[in-house]
Parts: sequence; structure tokens; C-alpha cells
Amino acid sequence: MSRENVEIVRRMYDAFHSGDADAALGHFDRDVLVDASPARPDVAIGKGREHVSAVVGTWLAAWEEWGEEIEEMRDLGSRVLVVSIQRGRAKGSGAEMEARFAILYDLYGGEITGIRMYATPADALEAVGRRE
Repeated sequence: MSRENVEIVRRMYDAFHSGDADAALGHFDRDVLVDASPARPDVAIGKGREHVSAVVGTWLAAWEEWGEEIEEMRDLGSRVLVVSIQRGRAKGSGAEMEARFAILYDLYGGEITGIRMYATPADALEAVGRRE
């Protein structure tokens, strides 16, 4: 099942990056748990597809230009680790940003049931008792 989990996450990203938010959200369990606090303490922990949409929408609304490059998708059994580099230019100030994030996706029954964001891949792996 783990190889299938990577494909589910890949399809979700493909839909998101092509601008199809509904298709991307369709890969999430309707009660998905979202916790970005390890990397972004300013983002509330929440549940549901609506919370995923709100978190992503708020993030994207802050940028005049934004892009993401997936660096790695790693099979961790019932989890998938995604490492990405995000680049953007802030609305208003025009400040440039480049940041590397690690996101752990929990999957069950063909759906993403949890998302946790970390500042580094090492932090994400440590959270699930693994090393790089």
C-alpha cells in the first residue's frame, strides 16, 4: 500500500499545481487533521478539508508570485514525506522568499488523513522516529 500512498500524494500535488483545488482537496479525508505548528506556530491546528483550504488560501494570498518545487517524496509506509522548496514575492513589500519545508502526510484507505508541516526533513523524520 505504501507505494500507492506516494502516488496519491503525487496526484494531489499534480492537481494543486495545475490549479484544480477541488481535485486536490478530493484526495483528503473530509476529517483530515492539519497541524502546521511545528513549522508555523501562527497557523491554528484544525480538522477538515475546509481547514486545508483556509490554510493554503491564506498562505497563497500573502504572495504576489509563488511557486513550489517538489524536491523529494519519500515512502514511509502509511506516511509520505514531501520535501519542497517554496519561492515567492510578498504582496506589498515585494520581499523575496525562498524556504524549504517538510510535510508528513498520513494516509489510510486511499485518503490523506493527516498533514504535519516541519521546518526541516530531519525534524519531520525525528517526529516519526526515523533518521535521514
